[in-house]
Amino acid sequence: MNKTKIILIIASSLDGRIAFPNGDGSNFGSIEDRKILSESLSQVDATIFGSGTLKVHQSTFLVKDIFSNLSDKQPISIVAGDLTNFSSEWLYFKQPIKRWLINSKMVNKKNNLNFDKEFTFKGSWKETLKLLNQEGIISIALLGGTQLINSFIQENLVDEIKITIVPKIIGGEYSWIPSFLERDISDSTNSWIIKSLQQLNTNEIFIHYTRK
Repeated sequence: MNKTKIILIIASSLDGRIAFPNGDGSNFGSIEDRKILSESLSQVDATIFGSGTLKVHQSTFLVKDIFSNLSDKQPISIVAGDLTNFSSEWLYFKQPIKRWLINSKMVNKKNNLNFDKEFTFKGSWKETLKLLNQEGIISIALLGGTQLINSFIQENLVDEIKITIVPKIIGGEYSWIPSFLERDISDSTNSWIIKSLQQLNTNEIFIHYTRK
């Protein structure tokens, strides 16, 4: 089976922020950006985001069709982290999706949360992705947050980047790559070419990068 493709999808301000200084990023991009996001997510097998992101938003983005109706085909939603302070009352656990958990601790079979499948993190994302690949997952949209993005970048696992540049200067600490990295990532394997570029009528710019 082929390697699972990782596609990082983010909306970023002009100064590289992915959320407002108070941590709220729910209305960061425009309706046009969300249309592109919906189209991008319709093309992958699964999405993945960190447990911290779920705690902030308590839901996930749902794919819609061209008429803005919910699509019958939603990617599997994968949460990475642990179950600390999760609530079954969150909207996320009521949304019409399949939910998988990659637990940073040993899998807890006694939780009352509505996850269809649970896995234990295998010490690296390279090894953990093999478990997902065996489940038929060959393309994943990486949606954040910063720590999870950094983990995939550090292991050199991101194959494509789809980034919407939002015409705002935000400030604050929430950039999509941490200020302090575990190692230097500015090596020859970390270079990108533009596959497509689109100027939106909201003054946003959508750029699709692939590896050089």
